[in-house]
Amino acid sequence: MLELDASAHPGGIALWGAVLAVYDTSSMPPEIGIHVHARSTREGDKQVDDTFDTVVVKLSPDEQATITGDTAINFYLSRFLNRDIKLLRCPHCDEAHLDAGYFAVRPHRRHMCQACGRQFNDSEKSISNPVSLLKRVHYDVPPVRAPRNLDVKQTSYPGGMQIWASNPALVWTSARAEEAGLHIHLYDSQGNIVVDDTFDHVEVDGIELNEVHVQYFMAQQALPHLSEKIVSLTCPRCDRPHFDTGDSAFFPHVEHTCEHCNEKFVSKGRRKLVVSNPFEAVRKSLRANWQSHRI
Repeated sequence: MLELDASAHPGGIALWGAVLAVYDTSSMPPEIGIHVHARSTREGDKQVDDTFDTVVVKLSPDEQATITGDTAINFYLSRFLNRDIKLLRCPHCDEAHLDAGYFAVRPHRRHMCQACGRQFNDSEKSISNPVSLLKRVHYDVPPVRAPRNLDVKQTSYPGGMQIWASNPALVWTSARAEEAGLHIHLYDSQGNIVVDDTFDHVEVDGIELNEVHVQYFMAQQALPHLSEKIVSLTCPRCDRPHFDTGDSAFFPHVEHTCEHCNEKFVSKGRRKLVVSNPFEAVRKSLRANWQSHRI
C-alpha cells in the first residue's frame, strides 16, 4: 500500500489502472494494480514510479480517497466503453459496490454484494464503481499526442520489450499535458530498461502497430470472460482483417459483418463465440520474429 499526499509532490502526481502489457518478451514480473508517478518538480525525475495494490491519496485537506487495484482497473474498463459509472451501496449492509469483469462493461439492474452476498436491484441498468466518487483531478490541460516516433528491431534489445496503449489517468495534477500514444519499454541484455516512453507511431520489425487495435486488445485481455476468445478473423469475401469495435469487441459472437465490404460471415473452428482483433495476428508475428532470433 502507498500513502500519497499530493501537496508533497508539487511537480504533480498521476494514477492509472495498470493492466498487463499487450506484448511482453521481457523477464520482468507483471505489474497489475495502480501505477503511480509523483514528481517534486514539473520537469524533475519521478520520485515514485511503481505499481501498488492500494493507494491512499490525499488530494486536498478535505479530500482523501482509497483506491484499490480492482476498482482502478475496472473503472478503466468501464470508461473505455464510455459507460456511465456511479456508486451503488448495498441496501442490506451499506457496503460500496464494485462491478468487476463482465459486469464492468455490461450495464445491469440486478447486483450482488461482494460483502454480504445478497442481491439488490437498481432503478436502471447501471455499473457501480467507488472510483466514480473521485472526480478526475487535473489541471485544465488537454492531453497531447506524444511528440516522438519509434522504429525498432527486437534484435537490438535482447532483454525484451513491453507494449501498452496509454489510457487517461484517474488523477493527474501536473501542469504539463498528459501524453497519448503507445507506451514502450525496451531492455538491454542485462535486463536494464533503456527506453521508457510514449510514442505517436511505433514500428517493430517493419510492422506498424495500429494504436486503436492495441487499445482494444489491452482492455479485452483484462476481461476473464474473453480469455482465449480473442482471435484475428479475415473476411472470406475481401480477404481483409476484421476488427470488432464497440460492444461487439467485448461480447463474443458467431456472426460478424466486415467493416470493409459488409459481408456477413460466421466464425469457424472449435471456438465460434469469439471477438476479432487484428492485433492478435500481429502479436503472433512479433513473437515468431523474437523466437526465431533466440534459437
